[in-house]
Amino acid sequence: MELSEFKENVFDGQFLVNDLHKAVESNDCERLCQLIEAGHSVNREGIDLIRPLHEACFRGHQECVRILLENGAEVNARNIDGATPLCDAASSGHLDIVQLLLDRGAYVNPPLLLTSPLHEATLRDKWETVEVLAAAGANLNASDCHFGTPLHVAACQGSIKCSKSLLRAGANVNAIKSLNTPLHEAAHRQDLPLILLLLACGADATARNNNGLRPHDLVPSSTHPAKRALLQWESQPRDLRHCCRLEIRRCIGAKRLKCVPELPLPKLLQEYLDFRWDI
Repeated sequence: MELSEFKENVFDGQFLVNDLHKAVESNDCERLCQLIEAGHSVNREGIDLIRPLHEACFRGHQECVRILLENGAEVNARNIDGATPLCDAASSGHLDIVQLLLDRGAYVNPPLLLTSPLHEATLRDKWETVEVLAAAGANLNASDCHFGTPLHVAACQGSIKCSKSLLRAGANVNAIKSLNTPLHEAAHRQDLPLILLLLACGADATARNNNGLRPHDLVPSSTHPAKRALLQWESQPRDLRHCCRLEIRRCIGAKRLKCVPELPLPKLLQEYLDFRWDI
C-alpha cells in the first residue's frame, strides 16, 4: 500500500474497518459482490492485518467465504498473529467452512505458525472439527509455544471428546512439554475420567516432569480417587489385552490409524483397535 493511500484510508477510517469488512460482518452477500465488482480488493487488510476472509471464516458466513475465494482471496493469508482463515474457522467450529478451505488449498499444517488449526479447534473444544482436521493430515503432535501438543491442550481444558478424537487418530499420549505429559496435566486438574482415558490409551503413570514429579504427585489429597487410580496403575501390571492393543496400534503407525475402520477385520476387532471399548 502506497503512503498516500495509507493516509487516505486512515483518515476516512477504511484502514480499520473498510466497506468490504462491513459487508462480510453483516453477511451481506449482495453488497459484498457489488463492492468486488466496483474494484475493491478482497485481500485488503484491516486492523491487525485481518482480511475479509478471516472475518467471514470466524463468523461462519459460508457464502461470503465462497464469494471471497472465487474472487481471489488468499486462502492462506495471515493476520498479525500469524493465524490463517482456517485457524479462524477451526476455532469457531464451522465444519462446512473448514472443509471448503481445505478443498481450496488451505494448509492444514501452516508453516512457521506459533499454533495450528488443530490447536485452535481443541482449545475451543470443537471435537468434530478436530476429527476433520486429523483426517486431513493435521500434525497431531505439533507443539505450540504455550500448551504443547493438541493433546496437552485437551488435557489442560479437561476435554474428554477432543482427547478421544486425538487419541483415536494416533496422537502421542506420552508427548512432553517441559517434560509434562498430558497425564500430568490431567492429574493437575484431578480429572479422574480424563486420567482413566489417558491410562487406557497407554499413558505412562511413572513419567516424571522437569521437577521430578510423577502424575500422582500432582494430586495433593491421598484419598482423592485420581490419586488412588494413578498409584494403582503404577503398582499393578497391565493385562495382555491392553498391551496387545497398544502394540498393534504402534505397528500400524499413527499415519495409518485412520484406516482402521477400513481394515478387513471383524467389526468387533476394528472397534477394539480404534479404542471404541473402554473409553
